[in-house]
Amino acid sequence: MIIKMAFLLAGLLATGIETAYVPTEEGSGEYLMRVEPDLVRNANPYTFTSDVPADARNVRRVKVYVADSWPPAVERSIVEAQKRPRAAPVAAVAPSSARLLDEPQPTSVVPDKPWGWLIGSLIALFLSLGLNVFLGMLLAQMRQRYIRDLGDAALRA
Repeated sequence: MIIKMAFLLAGLLATGIETAYVPTEEGSGEYLMRVEPDLVRNANPYTFTSDVPADARNVRRVKVYVADSWPPAVERSIVEAQKRPRAAPVAAVAPSSARLLDEPQPTSVVPDKPWGWLIGSLIALFLSLGLNVFLGMLLAQMRQRYIRDLGDAALRA
């Protein structure tokens, strides 16, 4: 079971496709897709698909990069876009409900990802596993000494 999950995780990590949406100040945006060169070199025909996020409005350009990593300028723009708050999708407003435009509209809040907690708990997990292995080896040594001492006492008696 664990081996199957490890292979599934390795397969997901080895796909080599990344996507990003970078909004611009004008309200439009660029949709970026990075494909690793190994996937393109294979003789098997692949269909690469990617869904544009629902809050991505007015996508004006789709760029596909065939590279092992994002170019530095593109990576900076992706990081800056992730730090900016996302705009709420604009819905069509009927003329009779124009008075609702004066009221504050709810904005979507993107929660921070708890990477610190995840990494901390993984470190604690591996430390715990290492300590359990150490205690198991210590117990095995103590058991061997006990059996040896019992054998020596039986021979003396």
